[in-house]
Amino acid sequence: MLKTFINSFNVSFAQNANSFIFFLKRLPLVGKKIPDRLYKETGIKTFFGVLNTILKFIGGFFKAALYIGIMIVLPAYLITKDKGDFYGVFLNIYFFLSFIIGPVIKSSIFDITNKEAYDMINLMRCDAKEYLLSHMIYEKTVSIINMTIPLFIFGLIFKIAFLNSLILLIEILFVRYTGEFLQLIFYNKTKKVLAQTKIISTLVILISLFLAYGLPLLNISISFQHILFRPFLVCLIFILAFLSVVYVFKYRNYKLIAKKVFVKENIFNPETAKVKMQFSNVELNEKRVGKELLDSSRFDKKQGYDYLNSIFFYRHRKIMIYPIKIRVYLILAILVFFVGYLVIFPGEKSGVLKYIDRSQPVMVFILYIMSTGERVCKAMFHNCDVSLLRYGFYRESKTILSNFNYRVKKIILLNLIPAVVLMISIMVVILVCGASGRLFSMIPYFVSILCLACFFSIHHLFMYYVVQPYTAELTVKSPFYKISNAIIYFISYFCLNFKTSSFYFTIGVLVVTILYTIIAILLTYKLAPKTFKLKE
Repeated sequence: MLKTFINSFNVSFAQNANSFIFFLKRLPLVGKKIPDRLYKETGIKTFFGVLNTILKFIGGFFKAALYIGIMIVLPAYLITKDKGDFYGVFLNIYFFLSFIIGPVIKSSIFDITNKEAYDMINLMRCDAKEYLLSHMIYEKTVSIINMTIPLFIFGLIFKIAFLNSLILLIEILFVRYTGEFLQLIFYNKTKKVLAQTKIISTLVILISLFLAYGLPLLNISISFQHILFRPFLVCLIFILAFLSVVYVFKYRNYKLIAKKVFVKENIFNPETAKVKMQFSNVELNEKRVGKELLDSSRFDKKQGYDYLNSIFFYRHRKIMIYPIKIRVYLILAILVFFVGYLVIFPGEKSGVLKYIDRSQPVMVFILYIMSTGERVCKAMFHNCDVSLLRYGFYRESKTILSNFNYRVKKIILLNLIPAVVLMISIMVVILVCGASGRLFSMIPYFVSILCLACFFSIHHLFMYYVVQPYTAELTVKSPFYKISNAIIYFISYFCLNFKTSSFYFTIGVLVVTILYTIIAILLTYKLAPKTFKLKE
């Protein structure tokens, strides 16, 4: 196995050197002065290979620092700056992100975009087991080294004990090996890669994110300080990791995994694979289209684009409703959790009521996440507009405004379903807390929830018509679209720490929603005939 690792490292080293030279040749002004003969110069290539390796390590440190800083330290600081217990919240977020989400979405063995694995196994004929195991050990070791300095630096800044930081690093290393074992078990049972299984991975991520950030926001604490550093738990994690490594090393079917996972399409056309993944959740399965869906007689009384849109939303209703169902089920699950929690711990009712009173700005971020507007726009483009946009009549102002008005109503209705369920769930929690008298004073709160659902519905459709970010090949080609979405995201995230009265907040949300709707309609009518077209 050591020989396989050395060979793969040498091949990767040479490829990285060539890639670095190729990158330099593409730089403006400087690139033209770099001769092609550098590809043959062993000494120069060695220098560039070493330089590239060093830069990769430095990049790894920065990535780890950004991950710990932005995803863990910053939220923990913002949540606890007024009430303390930074370390407890830090560990809560760290646990659910690194111990739960990480092993699910990240695997050294099942990395479908690993070009080096494709080259070494399929082209260089390396033993699949030896390569994948050596690659796993190397990658896990490097990732822990990358995380060491940032974690210790943040530990010094926020006065986290050095020994505790060291234990966290050791535990996360053990957990990652256990994660590889779980990935293999899942693949053995289902013949699918866990990270590519949408329902399971999405549920794990959403639930873990809620537990990571939601519990501290709700003042619900899990004493990870007294859990993660217990010698018993450290020994248990070590034993699980040891047994996992034994299983991983004894596993025999790596060759079959390599044949299925490391395929040309994923390696050489990652954008195509990415596009298929992005649009697969809005693609209509023609094999499952029955006579009922094809029967359009129920819309005989409709004409023109009303007829077109009615058929579209009817035939694609499962695509539209599925994410709504997931959101509703998730809200109901959280409701059951809270009701059970309040029944078991009735003394926490006053604390929950206080949080609800000041949680209105948090609803901005929650409603942003819950909005299905972007998914519906993808479905409309992929299954309808990509074909019709080739014709000039479909881009006329009247046509665009007619379609926009119909579609915005549908999207608003869809997004109002989870919003109403959320609103009713909050009412139930208030009633369980024995504060039915507060329901009347909470009307502005509930109105703001409905307004936010409408706002995000309008925003996504407005951006779709005014920017139209998709190409005929189903790729996203619009920096402005990405920037605008990022701005909305950061505004929503900023609102997590916004403090104001329920009444004034509702007035603000209502005014912004009405103004945004008017502006969206006017700009869509004026700009969309020029911008609503296929990107080249």
